[in-house]
Formats: sequence, structure tokens, C-alpha cells
Amino acid sequence: MQKNVILVGGFHEVIELCEQEDIKILGIVDNQKKGTYLGYQIFGTDEIAKDLFTSYSNIPVFITPDSPGKRIRLSKLYGDIGFQFFSLISSNSMISKSAEIGKGVFIQSKVNISASTKIGNFCRINTMANVMHDSTIGEDSIIAPNAVILGGVTIGSNCYIGANSTILPHIKIADNVVIGAGAVVTKDVPNNKIMVGNPAKELK
Repeated sequence: MQKNVILVGGFHEVIELCEQEDIKILGIVDNQKKGTYLGYQIFGTDEIAKDLFTSYSNIPVFITPDSPGKRIRLSKLYGDIGFQFFSLISSNSMISKSAEIGKGVFIQSKVNISASTKIGNFCRINTMANVMHDSTIGEDSIIAPNAVILGGVTIGSNCYIGANSTILPHIKIADNVVIGAGAVVTKDVPNNKIMVGNPAKELK
């Protein structure tokens, strides 16, 4: 059975993955684009969200922006109206049957989500990232391409884990943390830090 979705934001990577997965895009809500985008109707701006719900209350939305701030604002706006949220997951990824995947999650191709992991709402897991067993990723966090999250790691909300970085086993990363590309995290990281290098150290 074909799945249907409304996109909040026109983003070509999301559109292409929907097409690959035979997910039907009924239309796009976008504050800049008008008319059509890549062949799909632009319904209008966020201002028409309530009216849209009267016609499409049974259709979930997918929040496309990468910015965590925008995702948080839009998920509240559309959630308060009553929309359900769609998770877009590539069939080319390996997702353990024991993994828990939240709502509104975006998992791109060739990702590995291992056993007993928990992926929070509205997370982004990019191509070829590896989230190993018993790890937890908090809401609105982004895992960049080729990042490796080893076993038993806890990552808080609204974090960015850079491309090709490695988080060693059982590390705890708090909220609002940025891990730079290629960093190797060997110690716990408190809130609101930027960590770079190997081993990772705080960027003042």
C-alpha cells in the first residue's frame, strides 16, 4: 500500500528519497517557493496549515529543514494543529528490530542502527552513519555522514555530531553540543560545548 505525505519545506534530498521509496508527496508547504517545486504543488506558506488540516487531517507531515530551531518550531506548530508526523527511512539502511525510532525521523541510505538503540523524535541520521547497540540519540539531534556512535553512548537533545567523528563506548554527551568533523570523543561532554580534534577538546 502506497504511503502519502505532505512535506513542510521543499528539500530535494527528501523528495528524491520519497520517490525512491514509492511515497506519494501530495504537496509541499513552503514559505519561499510558489507554484510547483520539482513537479510537486506548493500548497502555500505555514499560514495555511490550519486550513490544510481540514482537508488532509489523515495525512502525516514531514518536517524537512535541517536547522533544529526550525524543526522545533514547525513540529510544535503542526503538532498543535493536530497533524501526525511521518518518519522517512531509507530501505537501504539496516535498522535493528529492537531499535526504537521516534516520530519525524529522517534516516538516509546505508545507515546502521544496531540493537536496542533509541532514536529520538525529529532526529536526522545521515548517509553511512553507524549507531551501535544500546545507544540513545536525543530529540532534534543530527548525526552527520560516516559518524560512528559506539556502544552504550548517550547523546542529548539538539546536538550535532560531525562527519567522520567517533564517539567511544559509554560516553555521555549532554544537550546542545557540537562535535566537529573527524573528532574522537573520549570523555563525557557537558551542555553547550563545541568539541574538536583527536582526542576531542573544547573549542573556546
